[in-house]
Amino acid sequence: MSAKKNSDISTMTRKERERERHRIEILTAAEKLFLEQGYDDTTMKEIARKAEFSKGTLYNYFDSKKDLYLAIGTKAYEGMIALSKEYIQKEEPGIKQLMAFGYAYYEFTKQSPAYATIFHDISIKYPDLAIKAKKDLTKVEREYIKQGQNYKTLFVGAISRAIEEKKIREDINPFLIGITLSMVSTGLIKELMHNNSLFEQLDFKADDVIDFTFHIIGEGLKPKDTNKEV
Repeated sequence: MSAKKNSDISTMTRKERERERHRIEILTAAEKLFLEQGYDDTTMKEIARKAEFSKGTLYNYFDSKKDLYLAIGTKAYEGMIALSKEYIQKEEPGIKQLMAFGYAYYEFTKQSPAYATIFHDISIKYPDLAIKAKKDLTKVEREYIKQGQNYKTLFVGAISRAIEEKKIREDINPFLIGITLSMVSTGLIKELMHNNSLFEQLDFKADDVIDFTFHIIGEGLKPKDTNKEV
Protein backbone atom coordinates (compact mmCIF):
# COMPACT_ATOMS: atom_id res chain seq x y z
CA MET A 1 0.00 0.00 0.00
CA SER A 2 1.36 3.43 -0.93
CA ALA A 3 2.21 6.15 1.60
CA LYS A 4 -0.61 8.25 0.14
CA LYS A 5 -3.16 5.52 0.77
CA ASN A 6 -1.82 5.01 4.29
CA SER A 7 -2.21 8.74 4.86
CA ASP A 8 -5.75 8.69 3.45
CA ILE A 9 -6.76 5.86 5.78
CA SER A 10 -5.23 7.55 8.83
CA THR A 11 -7.44 10.60 8.30
CA MET A 12 -10.66 8.56 7.92
CA THR A 13 -13.33 8.48 10.57
CA ARG A 14 -14.16 5.15 12.20
CA LYS A 15 -17.24 4.83 10.00
CA GLU A 16 -15.20 5.58 6.85
CA ARG A 17 -12.55 3.02 7.81
CA GLU A 18 -15.24 0.40 8.32
CA ARG A 19 -16.78 1.20 4.95
CA GLU A 20 -13.39 0.96 3.24
CA ARG A 21 -12.74 -2.39 4.94
CA HIS A 22 -16.08 -3.72 3.73
CA ARG A 23 -15.36 -2.46 0.23
CA ILE A 24 -12.04 -4.32 0.17
CA GLU A 25 -13.68 -7.50 1.50
CA ILE A 26 -16.26 -7.36 -1.30
CA LEU A 27 -13.58 -6.76 -3.95
CA THR A 28 -11.48 -9.65 -2.62
CA ALA A 29 -14.44 -12.03 -2.73
CA ALA A 30 -15.44 -10.89 -6.22
CA GLU A 31 -11.90 -11.24 -7.53
CA LYS A 32 -11.65 -14.85 -6.34
CA LEU A 33 -14.98 -15.81 -7.87
CA PHE A 34 -14.32 -14.04 -11.18
CA LEU A 35 -11.04 -15.93 -11.52
CA GLU A 36 -12.49 -19.29 -10.48
CA GLN A 37 -15.74 -19.13 -12.46
CA GLY A 38 -15.34 -16.33 -14.98
CA TYR A 39 -17.23 -13.06 -15.11
CA ASP A 40 -20.34 -14.36 -16.88
CA ASP A 41 -20.86 -17.30 -14.52
CA THR A 42 -20.46 -15.28 -11.33
CA THR A 43 -23.50 -13.63 -9.76
CA MET A 44 -23.85 -10.80 -7.28
CA LYS A 45 -25.61 -13.25 -4.96
CA GLU A 46 -22.54 -15.50 -4.95
CA ILE A 47 -20.23 -12.57 -4.35
CA ALA A 48 -22.38 -11.44 -1.42
CA ARG A 49 -22.30 -14.93 0.09
CA LYS A 50 -18.53 -15.18 -0.38
CA ALA A 51 -17.99 -11.78 1.25
CA GLU A 52 -20.50 -12.63 4.00
CA PHE A 53 -22.77 -9.68 3.24
CA SER A 54 -26.33 -9.43 2.03
CA LYS A 55 -26.86 -8.87 -1.68
CA GLY A 56 -28.44 -5.51 -0.85
CA THR A 57 -25.29 -4.45 1.01
CA LEU A 58 -23.23 -5.02 -2.14
CA TYR A 59 -25.31 -2.43 -3.98
CA ASN A 60 -24.47 0.12 -1.28
CA TYR A 61 -20.87 -0.10 -2.50
CA PHE A 62 -21.14 -0.99 -6.20
CA ASP A 63 -23.88 -0.23 -8.72
CA SER A 64 -23.43 -3.48 -10.62
CA LYS A 65 -21.30 -6.55 -11.25
CA LYS A 66 -19.65 -4.59 -14.05
CA ASP A 67 -18.62 -1.89 -11.58
CA LEU A 68 -17.08 -4.54 -9.34
CA TYR A 69 -15.10 -5.90 -12.27
CA LEU A 70 -13.91 -2.45 -13.27
CA ALA A 71 -12.89 -1.65 -9.69
CA ILE A 72 -10.59 -4.68 -9.79
CA GLY A 73 -9.35 -3.48 -13.19
CA THR A 74 -8.57 -0.10 -11.62
CA LYS A 75 -6.38 -1.84 -9.03
CA ALA A 76 -4.61 -3.57 -11.91
CA TYR A 77 -4.03 -0.25 -13.66
CA GLU A 78 -2.62 1.30 -10.48
CA GLY A 79 -0.19 -1.58 -10.09
CA MET A 80 0.90 -1.42 -13.71
CA ILE A 81 1.45 2.35 -13.56
CA ALA A 82 3.54 2.05 -10.39
CA LEU A 83 5.70 -0.69 -11.95
CA SER A 84 6.07 1.27 -15.22
CA LYS A 85 7.31 4.35 -13.32
CA GLU A 86 9.82 2.18 -11.49
CA TYR A 87 11.16 0.74 -14.75
CA ILE A 88 11.34 3.96 -16.80
CA GLN A 89 13.08 5.89 -14.03
CA LYS A 90 16.07 3.61 -14.52
CA GLU A 91 16.50 4.63 -18.17
CA GLU A 92 17.34 7.85 -19.99
CA PRO A 93 14.76 9.15 -22.51
CA GLY A 94 14.96 7.16 -25.72
CA ILE A 95 14.38 3.67 -27.05
CA LYS A 96 15.43 1.92 -23.84
CA GLN A 97 12.95 3.94 -21.82
CA LEU A 98 10.16 3.09 -24.26
CA MET A 99 11.06 -0.58 -24.12
CA ALA A 100 10.96 -0.30 -20.33
CA PHE A 101 7.18 0.08 -20.60
CA GLY A 102 7.00 -3.26 -22.37
CA TYR A 103 9.26 -4.95 -19.85
CA ALA A 104 7.24 -3.46 -16.98
CA TYR A 105 4.03 -4.79 -18.50
CA TYR A 106 5.60 -8.21 -18.96
CA GLU A 107 6.80 -8.22 -15.35
CA PHE A 108 3.34 -7.15 -14.21
CA THR A 109 1.76 -10.19 -15.89
CA LYS A 110 4.25 -12.43 -14.09
CA GLN A 111 3.89 -10.78 -10.69
CA SER A 112 0.11 -10.36 -10.82
CA PRO A 113 -1.31 -12.89 -13.29
CA ALA A 114 -4.78 -12.65 -11.74
CA TYR A 115 -4.95 -8.90 -12.25
CA ALA A 116 -3.48 -9.26 -15.73
CA THR A 117 -6.15 -11.80 -16.68
CA ILE A 118 -8.98 -9.55 -15.50
CA PHE A 119 -7.35 -6.51 -17.06
CA HIS A 120 -7.15 -8.23 -20.46
CA ASP A 121 -10.75 -9.42 -20.19
CA ILE A 122 -12.03 -5.91 -19.44
CA SER A 123 -10.36 -4.57 -22.58
CA ILE A 124 -12.27 -7.18 -24.61
CA LYS A 125 -15.62 -6.81 -22.85
CA TYR A 126 -15.74 -3.01 -22.77
CA PRO A 127 -13.64 -1.67 -25.68
CA ASP A 128 -15.81 1.46 -26.05
CA LEU A 129 -15.90 2.44 -22.39
CA ALA A 130 -13.57 5.42 -22.81
CA ILE A 131 -15.78 7.05 -25.45
CA LYS A 132 -19.03 6.92 -23.48
CA ALA A 133 -20.55 10.28 -22.61
CA LYS A 134 -19.25 11.45 -19.24
CA LYS A 135 -22.77 11.94 -17.88
CA ASP A 136 -23.51 8.26 -18.52
CA LEU A 137 -20.51 6.97 -16.55
CA THR A 138 -20.64 5.60 -13.02
CA LYS A 139 -18.07 6.69 -10.44
CA VAL A 140 -16.20 3.40 -10.84
CA GLU A 141 -16.16 3.73 -14.65
CA ARG A 142 -14.76 7.24 -14.37
CA GLU A 143 -12.00 6.05 -12.06
CA TYR A 144 -11.08 3.20 -14.40
CA ILE A 145 -10.93 5.58 -17.37
CA LYS A 146 -8.88 8.04 -15.32
CA GLN A 147 -6.24 5.40 -14.60
CA GLY A 148 -6.16 4.50 -18.29
CA GLN A 149 -5.56 8.14 -19.16
CA ASN A 150 -2.83 8.36 -16.51
CA TYR A 151 -1.06 5.41 -18.10
CA LYS A 152 -1.46 6.88 -21.59
CA THR A 153 -0.09 10.24 -20.42
CA LEU A 154 2.94 8.52 -18.90
CA PHE A 155 3.59 6.51 -22.06
CA VAL A 156 3.03 9.30 -24.59
CA GLY A 157 5.13 11.63 -22.43
CA ALA A 158 8.08 9.25 -22.70
CA ILE A 159 7.59 9.02 -26.47
CA SER A 160 7.41 12.80 -26.84
CA ARG A 161 10.59 13.30 -24.80
CA ALA A 162 12.41 10.74 -26.92
CA ILE A 163 11.32 12.56 -30.10
CA GLU A 164 12.27 16.00 -28.71
CA GLU A 165 15.73 14.75 -27.84
CA LYS A 166 16.01 13.12 -31.28
CA LYS A 167 16.49 9.69 -29.77
CA ILE A 168 13.82 8.10 -31.98
CA ARG A 169 12.28 8.85 -35.38
CA GLU A 170 10.53 12.21 -35.68
CA ASP A 171 8.45 11.29 -38.73
CA ILE A 172 5.94 9.15 -36.81
CA ASN A 173 3.02 10.48 -34.76
CA PRO A 174 3.67 9.84 -31.02
CA PHE A 175 0.15 8.42 -30.60
CA LEU A 176 0.73 5.99 -33.47
CA ILE A 177 3.96 4.83 -31.82
CA GLY A 178 2.18 4.43 -28.48
CA ILE A 179 -0.78 2.50 -29.89
CA THR A 180 1.49 0.22 -31.94
CA LEU A 181 3.85 -0.53 -29.04
CA SER A 182 0.90 -1.18 -26.74
CA MET A 183 -0.82 -3.53 -29.19
CA VAL A 184 2.36 -5.43 -29.99
CA SER A 185 3.30 -5.81 -26.30
CA THR A 186 -0.20 -6.83 -25.24
CA GLY A 187 -0.66 -9.33 -28.06
CA LEU A 188 2.78 -10.84 -27.62
CA ILE A 189 2.47 -11.26 -23.86
CA LYS A 190 -1.01 -12.78 -24.18
CA GLU A 191 0.41 -15.36 -26.60
CA LEU A 192 3.29 -16.12 -24.24
CA MET A 193 0.88 -16.59 -21.33
CA HIS A 194 -1.31 -19.01 -23.30
CA ASN A 195 1.45 -20.91 -25.12
CA ASN A 196 4.20 -21.10 -22.54
CA SER A 197 4.31 -24.91 -22.62
CA LEU A 198 4.77 -24.86 -26.40
CA PHE A 199 7.74 -22.52 -26.13
CA GLU A 200 9.28 -24.81 -23.52
CA GLN A 201 8.92 -27.77 -25.89
CA LEU A 202 10.68 -25.76 -28.60
CA ASP A 203 13.47 -24.90 -26.16
CA PHE A 204 12.63 -21.19 -26.22
CA LYS A 205 12.34 -19.00 -23.17
CA ALA A 206 9.61 -16.39 -22.99
CA ASP A 207 12.20 -13.80 -21.96
CA ASP A 208 14.18 -14.48 -25.15
CA VAL A 209 11.07 -13.91 -27.29
CA ILE A 210 10.37 -10.64 -25.48
CA ASP A 211 13.99 -9.47 -25.88
CA PHE A 212 14.05 -10.31 -29.59
CA THR A 213 10.72 -8.60 -30.29
CA PHE A 214 11.68 -5.43 -28.44
CA HIS A 215 15.03 -5.40 -30.24
CA ILE A 216 13.24 -5.44 -33.61
CA ILE A 217 10.94 -2.62 -32.50
CA GLY A 218 13.91 -0.63 -31.21
CA GLU A 219 15.69 -0.94 -34.54
CA GLY A 220 12.59 0.36 -36.32
CA LEU A 221 12.41 3.40 -34.03
CA LYS A 222 15.99 4.52 -34.47
CA PRO A 223 16.38 7.92 -36.19
CA LYS A 224 16.60 7.41 -39.94
CA ASP A 225 19.56 9.70 -40.44
CA THR A 226 21.91 8.21 -37.84
CA ASN A 227 20.88 4.61 -37.11
CA LYS A 228 23.15 4.89 -34.07
CA GLU A 229 22.64 3.12 -30.74
CA VAL A 230 20.58 5.24 -28.33
